[in-house]
Amino acid sequence: MKKLNHYIVFIGIAFLGMLVCVNNLFAQSRTGCRREVLTEQTAQFLSALVAKKPASLSLNPNVKFTENGREIAVGEGFWKTAGKILMKRTVVDTEICGTHTQAVIEENGKQVIYGVRLGFDKSDKKSITEIESFVAREGDFLFNPKGVLETRNQEWEGLIPREERSSRLGMVAAADDYFELFRKNPDVHVEFAIDCDRWENGTLTTGRREDGALLSDEPGRQCSPVGLQTLTHKPRRFLIDREAGVVVAYLLFSGALPDFHMFKMRNGKIILIQAVVATGSPGMGWPDESYDAAIKP
Repeated sequence: MKKLNHYIVFIGIAFLGMLVCVNNLFAQSRTGCRREVLTEQTAQFLSALVAKKPASLSLNPNVKFTENGREIAVGEGFWKTAGKILMKRTVVDTEICGTHTQAVIEENGKQVIYGVRLGFDKSDKKSITEIESFVAREGDFLFNPKGVLETRNQEWEGLIPREERSSRLGMVAAADDYFELFRKNPDVHVEFAIDCDRWENGTLTTGRREDGALLSDEPGRQCSPVGLQTLTHKPRRFLIDREAGVVVAYLLFSGALPDFHMFKMRNGKIILIQAVVATGSPGMGWPDESYDAAIKP
């Protein structure tokens, strides 16, 4: 009888665990998207891009596509010139059903630094509703695709332990306040890891390096930005991958350049930054996003 009671307890616990898993999956199906599905759909998008076959994708009838802030038809722009993908990294926001990818792609024998934010329809979980792309080419700010390729082994996609994750509020606040530091706003403070590093269009700009030396006397490597006190345009949209510890901010850098910054965070501190700064339209082509909307999608 004692063994039977233990068996019944075991079965009960297993059943409760199954109910919790099913409930979590059901809740996610109603309010968000599954990570593995979004990752696969993003891979399909990139394959369609280099194959120049947008018709192979599941696109919402009202899909919106911008390239460097300019709204154009799907199939135009970089769709016509994209070549082999040399490296890519993708992060996922399951709560808003969106993904972000940074990549280095060949174009007519040269390399470009590419980025794309994809938004998916929350009702069917499959069709693409938003495509916001960035293409940085030779001549753009600090352009160095080789530098991005050299960071291919950086850990952006791997999931971090729960105890090292930040809230959506904390991640959005860190990204937003980062840009306020450009203006030397005394009311903001951003936590950086002691050995934080930053790349802008593939060029390492940690600590404002000049001739290999750091301008800061503080220990470690510095990611805190300086200069550009005229910068007034804050991030307009955010994509948050809490499980991977990544937040992506989209903005017009210095009010003029279509830009995204990827921030990798652990234990509330920024440890890596990858930024892509393009040229193009004087606008972003997307409406401003409220702070609350970013935190509570």
